[in-house]
Amino acid sequence: MARLTCPVTPPTWEENGIPFTILTGDDWAPYLEWTVNTARESLYLSIYMISHHWRDPATKTLDLTRTLADAARRGLQCRGIVDQPNVQGRKEGYNVKAALQLEEAGWLMRKVPDRRTLHEKVLIVDRRVCFVGSHNISKASATSNYDTTLVIESPLLAEQLRRQFWQRWRIAVPLAQKA
Repeated sequence: MARLTCPVTPPTWEENGIPFTILTGDDWAPYLEWTVNTARESLYLSIYMISHHWRDPATKTLDLTRTLADAARRGLQCRGIVDQPNVQGRKEGYNVKAALQLEEAGWLMRKVPDRRTLHEKVLIVDRRVCFVGSHNISKASATSNYDTTLVIESPLLAEQLRRQFWQRWRIAVPLAQKA
């Protein structure tokens, strides 16, 4: 697969040999899409909220849920954990529908039991690139919230975050199961 050119070029720094990027506004969604589209092995996603129908308001084409689903269709190992819909069902329309779309594409998805809130926003790409921040996969995160996400290229950090992911996975339940 040919490497794609990233549509945005946010500033990148390096400290102690570890490159990192800070994504805040218009650069977050295109950078995330580019990273997922160029992934070659695996994606691990742990997120509070993911919308099944969100589109980038500027381009009308960017669909991060479809981008994630396409990664599984390309054969990547994809695992995800979403927050359990709250009692009022406010997030159910987002999380469950988006998670089911990902499952249909080949992701293995789980939700956390309702006694705790999964509030983290973490994506691990190819066991080396880590997105850690406050962005949900939602229109508000890209258009009206002040969110920040660090992208850190570090196999060591990726391994630590994967260990945390698997701890959450063990307590999470399948989407169809009542938590």
